Amino acid sequence: MSTAEAPVIACTLTSGAMKDRMARIAALNRDALFHHERDDLVLRLTYAPEASPRVQRLVNAEQSCCAFLAFDLQESPGALNLTITAPERARDAADALFETFLSGAPASPPAASSCACATTKRPTAKLLGPRAAGATAMTLSTGAVACGACCVLPFTLPAALLAGSGSLLSTLVHMHWWMTGLSVLAVVGAWGWLVWQVRRTGFRPATATLVTLSASTLFMTIALMWPLIEKPLIRALRV
Repeated sequence: MSTAEAPVIACTLTSGAMKDRMARIAALNRDALFHHERDDLVLRLTYAPEASPRVQRLVNAEQSCCAFLAFDLQESPGALNLTITAPERARDAADALFETFLSGAPASPPAASSCACATTKRPTAKLLGPRAAGATAMTLSTGAVACGACCVLPFTLPAALLAGSGSLLSTLVHMHWWMTGLSVLAVVGAWGWLVWQVRRTGFRPATATLVTLSASTLFMTIALMWPLIEKPLIRALRV
């Protein structure tokens, strides 16, 4: 404590009582202090509401030993706000006085400007997940339809071209159900990821993401229904 502050404290507290006071304040701050803010001769402390009895005891004790300080305790939803104001005549000792009330206090959260910067960047980062999932779903569902389409290509390709690509088309046809299964997983997973992100962040998904996922769902449905589409399509091509 500073020389200016010492006589005020010494007149009511012994050395042992002073140590107990510091220990109580430090324990309270470690357990329940949410936020602290200094504004010249005013110190604002925000505590957890469940610490109300301990904060009230602190105020009662400090009003006895530091009567020159003004204490204002206000309750609000989810917080307990204590404002400590030092008089102008205690300006030289204010730093030391307020340091006592910050014993054991955690670091204050970033200033509002830095929080705003963080908030503006977060939505962009979170949208990357649904976009990537949508692109993956689009690729797999399109691939599944393409593999199914290889079943009807032999009826549309010239014989010379078919002779050179027959083995490749056969391989792609056999991959149809593998690609369809992967596309189902990708599309369902992408929609699930998008819904979870929207509920967690409250941000609306980008239009491009919704369009991509809708197209992926359409292609996945076509791939699943391909056994029903294949035969009528082949008959139509043979006509």
